Amino acid sequence: MTKLNRLLGRRRKTWLLAGVILLAMGGAVIAYQANESTQAPEPQWLRAEPKSMILRLGLVGRLEPASLVTFTAPFDGTVQEKIVEEGQRVERGQVLLRLDTTQLEIQLREALASLLKAKRAVHEMTHWTQGQEVARARRAMTTIQMNLSDTERKLAETSALLTRGIVPRMEVDALEQQVNAQRLDLAAAQAEYKLALGKGSGEDRQIAEMELVNASARYDALRVLESRRELVAPFAGIIMRVSGVGSDRSPTEPVQRGARVSRGQPLFGLASLEQLRVVAKVEEVDINLLQEGQSVEITGDGFDGIALSGNVASVGAQVVTSDSPGSGATYEVIVAMPTLTTEQQKRLKLGMSAKLSIITYQNDTAIIIPPDAIQKDGNQLFVEYSDTEGKAAQRIAVKTGRVTAEGVEVFGLKPGYVRKTIRP
Repeated sequence: MTKLNRLLGRRRKTWLLAGVILLAMGGAVIAYQANESTQAPEPQWLRAEPKSMILRLGLVGRLEPASLVTFTAPFDGTVQEKIVEEGQRVERGQVLLRLDTTQLEIQLREALASLLKAKRAVHEMTHWTQGQEVARARRAMTTIQMNLSDTERKLAETSALLTRGIVPRMEVDALEQQVNAQRLDLAAAQAEYKLALGKGSGEDRQIAEMELVNASARYDALRVLESRRELVAPFAGIIMRVSGVGSDRSPTEPVQRGARVSRGQPLFGLASLEQLRVVAKVEEVDINLLQEGQSVEITGDGFDGIALSGNVASVGAQVVTSDSPGSGATYEVIVAMPTLTTEQQKRLKLGMSAKLSIITYQNDTAIIIPPDAIQKDGNQLFVEYSDTEGKAAQRIAVKTGRVTAEGVEVFGLKPGYVRKTIRP
C-alpha cells in the first residue's frame, strides 16, 4: 500500500509539472502572437514640400594681408628723410620716406638737352627742302647751269664766226672742251642736289625721328622717377621688414637717414590692413567639396561680435607638406574678405585665428524625405506618392542627392505626400 501511494505521488508531481510547462508554453505563444500583432507595420503619410538645404564645411585659418607691397629705391640716391619705422601703422596716402634728387636732377638736365637736340633735328628734317644744305646744293647747280648756258651761247657765236673765217679753229675747240667740262659739273651738281633732297625723307629722317622718341622716353622716365622721390602708402597697413634678394634671404637692416641706396634696393614692406584674407588648410577627404566662388561666413574669437562674409578665392592643387609622419594630405585654401571699415581694422589683427563656415552645397527648393520612404526595386529607387493625403498612392521613380540629419534629398518628386512604414 505504501509503495502504491509513493507511485501515485510521483505521478501527480509529473502531471503537475507537465501542466505548468503547458501553461508556460501557451502563455509564450499568446505573448508572441500579441507581440507580432503590435509589430505589424503601419503606414504613415508625410508631407513632402520644398525647403532650403544648405551644407557647410567648417575650417579654421589665420588672417593674412591680401596685399603686401615691397618698396624699393626708384633711383640711386640718398635717404633725405625717413618718416616711419618698422611695425608702425600708417594710413592711406601717408608719406613714408623721401629721397634726395640731386644726382637725378643732373640726369634730367642732360636728358632735356638731348631731347631739345632731337627735336631740332626732326624739325630740320621736316623742313629740309628749305634748309641750308639743300639751298647750297641748289645754288651750286644753278650757277653751273648758268655758266654752261653762257658757254654754249659763246660756242654758237664762235662757230658762226669760224664758218666765215673770222676766228681760228682752236677757239671753237677750246669752247667745246669748256662746254663738256661744264656739262659734267652740272651732272655732278644735280646728283648732289638730289642726294641733299633725299636726306629729308629717307633713312636719315627715320633715324632722327627714332632718336627723338628715345630722348622723349628717357626724359619722361626720369620725370616719373623724380615724382617718386616721396614713397607714399597706397593703402592703410603696417610697416614690415623685408628679406634680402638673391641667395641671401635674411631680413635686411632698416635704412636710415643719409644712407646711400641703389636703384631697386628693397627698403621696407607694407602689409595691408584694409584688405585681409584667410588662409586655411583642408584635409584631402574634403578638398573636392570646395571650389572657387563659394560663399563663406567668417567669425573669430579675437574679433567676437563681428561676422564677415567672403568667398573662396583659390583652392590649392599642391599638397602642403606636413611635419607629422603618417598624416594625411592637406591643401591650402584662401578665402577673400571684403574691404574692412576703420573700426574693423582696429579689431582684426594679422595672425588672428578665424573660423570659416563654407557653404559647399545649397538648394533653396530641395525636397527632403526620410530614408524609410524610399524603396528599391532592382536598381530603381521609388517612393509611394500622392498629391493628396489619403488618396491612392502611385509609384514615382526618384534619384537621391545629399544626405542630411533631416533625411535624403530626392529629385523627380513634386510637392505632395509620401508614404513610409513605421516599425516600433
